[in-house]
Amino acid sequence: GNYLALTGARLKAEDLLYAGIATHYVKSDQLEEMKGSLIDASKVDDSSKLGDCAASVLMSFHDHTIDLEKSFLSQNRQEIDYAFDGKDSVEEIYTSLESMGSDSQFGQSTLETLSQMSPTSLKVTLEGLKRGSKAQNIGEALQMEYRMSQAFMREGSDFYEGIRAALVDKDGNPKWSPASLEEVTDGIVESYFEKLGDRELCLVGKESAKL
Repeated sequence: GNYLALTGARLKAEDLLYAGIATHYVKSDQLEEMKGSLIDASKVDDSSKLGDCAASVLMSFHDHTIDLEKSFLSQNRQEIDYAFDGKDSVEEIYTSLESMGSDSQFGQSTLETLSQMSPTSLKVTLEGLKRGSKAQNIGEALQMEYRMSQAFMREGSDFYEGIRAALVDKDGNPKWSPASLEEVTDGIVESYFEKLGDRELCLVGKESAKL
Protein backbone atom coordinates (compact mmCIF):
# COMPACT_ATOMS: atom_id res chain seq x y z
CA GLY A 1 0.00 0.00 0.00
CA ASN A 2 2.67 2.52 0.99
CA TYR A 3 4.74 1.72 -2.09
CA LEU A 4 1.85 2.19 -4.52
CA ALA A 5 0.56 5.35 -2.85
CA LEU A 6 3.92 7.11 -2.65
CA THR A 7 5.36 6.15 -6.02
CA GLY A 8 2.17 6.19 -8.09
CA ALA A 9 3.38 2.98 -9.72
CA ARG A 10 1.27 1.80 -12.63
CA LEU A 11 0.04 -1.76 -12.30
CA LYS A 12 -0.29 -4.28 -15.09
CA ALA A 13 -2.87 -7.06 -15.14
CA GLU A 14 -0.69 -9.52 -13.26
CA ASP A 15 0.06 -6.89 -10.58
CA LEU A 16 -3.63 -6.16 -10.10
CA LEU A 17 -4.39 -9.86 -9.67
CA TYR A 18 -1.40 -10.41 -7.39
CA ALA A 19 -2.46 -7.51 -5.14
CA GLY A 20 -6.07 -8.67 -5.05
CA ILE A 21 -7.33 -5.46 -6.65
CA ALA A 22 -8.70 -7.45 -9.59
CA THR A 23 -10.25 -10.91 -9.52
CA HIS A 24 -10.26 -11.82 -13.23
CA TYR A 25 -8.44 -10.87 -16.41
CA VAL A 26 -10.27 -11.00 -19.71
CA LYS A 27 -8.57 -10.16 -23.00
CA SER A 28 -10.03 -7.18 -24.83
CA ASP A 29 -11.00 -9.19 -27.90
CA GLN A 30 -13.31 -11.31 -25.70
CA LEU A 31 -15.14 -8.50 -23.94
CA GLU A 32 -18.14 -8.35 -26.26
CA GLU A 33 -18.64 -12.11 -26.09
CA MET A 34 -18.35 -11.97 -22.31
CA LYS A 35 -20.97 -9.21 -22.12
CA GLY A 36 -23.38 -11.39 -24.09
CA SER A 37 -22.72 -14.35 -21.82
CA LEU A 38 -23.36 -12.23 -18.73
CA ILE A 39 -26.68 -11.08 -20.17
CA ASP A 40 -27.68 -14.66 -21.01
CA ALA A 41 -26.67 -15.88 -17.55
CA SER A 42 -28.93 -13.30 -15.91
CA LYS A 43 -31.98 -14.60 -17.80
CA VAL A 44 -32.73 -17.47 -15.45
CA ASP A 45 -36.41 -18.33 -14.95
CA ASP A 46 -35.82 -20.07 -11.64
CA SER A 47 -34.47 -17.39 -9.27
CA SER A 48 -33.26 -20.07 -6.86
CA LYS A 49 -30.72 -21.15 -9.48
CA LEU A 50 -29.53 -17.62 -10.23
CA GLY A 51 -27.00 -17.29 -7.43
CA ASP A 52 -23.94 -15.31 -8.50
CA CYS A 53 -24.50 -15.64 -12.21
CA ALA A 54 -21.46 -13.53 -12.99
CA ALA A 55 -18.89 -15.69 -11.20
CA SER A 56 -18.96 -18.68 -13.52
CA VAL A 57 -19.05 -16.49 -16.62
CA LEU A 58 -16.09 -14.41 -15.51
CA MET A 59 -14.11 -17.50 -14.66
CA SER A 60 -14.86 -19.04 -18.05
CA PHE A 61 -13.39 -15.99 -19.78
CA HIS A 62 -10.54 -15.46 -17.34
CA ASP A 63 -7.07 -15.81 -18.90
CA HIS A 64 -5.57 -18.65 -16.86
CA THR A 65 -2.20 -18.33 -18.60
CA ILE A 66 -1.37 -15.12 -16.74
CA ASP A 67 1.52 -15.75 -14.34
CA LEU A 68 1.25 -13.84 -11.07
CA GLU A 69 4.79 -14.75 -10.10
CA LYS A 70 6.05 -12.71 -13.04
CA SER A 71 4.35 -9.55 -11.81
CA PHE A 72 6.52 -6.62 -10.79
CA LEU A 73 5.03 -6.64 -7.30
CA SER A 74 5.73 -10.33 -6.85
CA GLN A 75 9.29 -10.17 -8.13
CA ASN A 76 10.11 -7.16 -5.95
CA ARG A 77 7.97 -8.04 -2.93
CA GLN A 78 10.93 -8.55 -0.59
CA GLU A 79 12.45 -5.17 -1.45
CA ILE A 80 9.07 -3.42 -1.27
CA ASP A 81 8.36 -4.82 2.19
CA TYR A 82 11.87 -3.99 3.39
CA ALA A 83 11.72 -0.38 2.27
CA PHE A 84 8.08 0.54 2.84
CA ASP A 85 6.37 -1.81 5.29
CA GLY A 86 5.90 -0.39 8.78
CA LYS A 87 7.94 2.74 8.15
CA ASP A 88 6.78 5.72 10.19
CA SER A 89 8.22 8.45 7.98
CA VAL A 90 9.24 9.15 4.41
CA GLU A 91 12.77 9.74 5.65
CA GLU A 92 12.87 6.16 6.98
CA ILE A 93 11.78 4.89 3.58
CA TYR A 94 14.56 6.87 1.90
CA THR A 95 17.09 5.45 4.35
CA SER A 96 15.93 1.89 3.67
CA LEU A 97 16.13 2.37 -0.10
CA GLU A 98 19.57 3.93 0.13
CA SER A 99 20.78 1.03 2.29
CA MET A 100 20.07 -1.36 -0.60
CA GLY A 101 23.11 0.06 -2.33
CA SER A 102 23.86 1.14 -5.88
CA ASP A 103 23.55 -2.45 -7.15
CA SER A 104 19.84 -2.57 -6.33
CA GLN A 105 17.90 -1.64 -9.45
CA PHE A 106 14.69 -1.47 -7.44
CA GLY A 107 16.23 0.75 -4.78
CA GLN A 108 17.81 3.15 -7.24
CA SER A 109 14.80 3.44 -9.54
CA THR A 110 12.44 3.97 -6.61
CA LEU A 111 14.67 6.67 -5.14
CA GLU A 112 14.66 8.39 -8.52
CA THR A 113 10.86 8.22 -8.65
CA LEU A 114 10.42 9.61 -5.14
CA SER A 115 12.91 12.41 -5.80
CA GLN A 116 10.57 13.75 -8.49
CA MET A 117 7.57 13.86 -6.17
CA SER A 118 6.36 16.79 -4.10
CA PRO A 119 7.94 16.45 -0.63
CA THR A 120 4.75 17.78 0.91
CA SER A 121 2.60 15.28 -0.98
CA LEU A 122 4.83 12.41 0.09
CA LYS A 123 4.55 13.26 3.76
CA VAL A 124 0.83 14.05 3.66
CA THR A 125 0.09 10.85 1.74
CA LEU A 126 1.94 8.66 4.23
CA GLU A 127 0.21 10.39 7.14
CA GLY A 128 -3.13 9.90 5.41
CA LEU A 129 -2.45 6.18 5.04
CA LYS A 130 -1.63 5.88 8.74
CA ARG A 131 -4.71 7.79 9.83
CA GLY A 132 -6.94 6.03 7.34
CA SER A 133 -5.95 2.63 8.73
CA LYS A 134 -7.32 3.74 12.10
CA ALA A 135 -10.63 5.07 10.80
CA GLN A 136 -13.61 3.52 12.55
CA ASN A 137 -15.85 3.60 9.49
CA ILE A 138 -15.94 4.62 5.85
CA GLY A 139 -17.45 7.98 6.79
CA GLU A 140 -14.40 8.91 8.84
CA ALA A 141 -12.07 7.86 6.04
CA LEU A 142 -13.93 9.86 3.40
CA GLN A 143 -14.15 12.91 5.65
CA MET A 144 -10.39 12.79 6.18
CA GLU A 145 -9.69 12.44 2.47
CA TYR A 146 -12.02 15.35 1.72
CA ARG A 147 -10.08 17.55 4.15
CA MET A 148 -6.88 16.53 2.39
CA SER A 149 -8.33 17.31 -1.03
CA GLN A 150 -9.44 20.78 0.06
CA ALA A 151 -6.01 21.53 1.50
CA PHE A 152 -4.32 20.44 -1.72
CA MET A 153 -6.56 22.90 -3.59
CA ARG A 154 -5.36 25.89 -1.57
CA GLU A 155 -3.68 28.71 -3.46
CA GLY A 156 0.05 28.07 -3.73
CA SER A 157 -0.31 24.33 -3.27
CA ASP A 158 2.09 21.98 -5.04
CA PHE A 159 -0.95 20.57 -6.83
CA TYR A 160 -1.02 23.56 -9.16
CA GLU A 161 2.71 23.43 -9.75
CA GLY A 162 2.46 19.76 -10.65
CA ILE A 163 -0.30 20.51 -13.15
CA ARG A 164 1.76 23.34 -14.65
CA ALA A 165 4.85 21.19 -15.11
CA ALA A 166 2.99 18.17 -16.48
CA LEU A 167 0.11 19.62 -18.50
CA VAL A 168 0.49 23.35 -19.07
CA ASP A 169 4.13 24.21 -19.76
CA LYS A 170 5.05 20.53 -19.98
CA ASP A 171 8.61 21.22 -18.90
CA GLY A 172 8.64 18.28 -16.49
CA ASN A 173 10.46 20.43 -13.98
CA PRO A 174 8.15 21.31 -11.07
CA LYS A 175 9.39 23.73 -8.44
CA TRP A 176 8.07 22.25 -5.23
CA SER A 177 7.56 24.43 -2.16
CA PRO A 178 8.86 23.40 0.28
CA ALA A 179 11.59 21.88 -1.89
CA SER A 180 12.86 19.22 0.51
CA LEU A 181 11.52 16.72 3.02
CA GLU A 182 13.40 18.48 5.80
CA GLU A 183 11.45 21.68 5.14
CA VAL A 184 8.07 19.98 5.40
CA THR A 185 7.29 20.43 9.07
CA ASP A 186 4.82 18.49 11.19
CA GLY A 187 2.70 21.63 11.28
CA ILE A 188 2.47 21.74 7.49
CA VAL A 189 1.40 18.09 7.38
CA GLU A 190 -1.15 18.60 10.16
CA SER A 191 -2.74 21.49 8.23
CA TYR A 192 -3.94 19.01 5.59
CA PHE A 193 -6.09 17.26 8.20
CA GLU A 194 -7.65 20.24 9.94
CA LYS A 195 -11.41 20.43 10.32
CA LEU A 196 -13.20 22.55 7.72
CA GLY A 197 -15.97 24.05 9.84
CA ASP A 198 -19.08 24.74 7.77
CA ARG A 199 -17.29 23.32 4.71
CA GLU A 200 -16.93 19.90 6.35
CA LEU A 201 -18.05 16.85 4.37
CA CYS A 202 -21.27 15.54 5.90
CA LEU A 203 -22.38 12.00 5.18
CA VAL A 204 -25.75 10.62 6.23
CA GLY A 205 -25.25 7.56 8.39
CA LYS A 206 -21.45 7.85 8.41
CA GLU A 207 -21.36 6.76 12.06
CA SER A 208 -22.76 3.33 11.18
CA ALA A 209 -21.07 2.81 7.82
CA LYS A 210 -18.36 0.18 8.17
CA LEU A 211 -15.08 -0.18 6.33
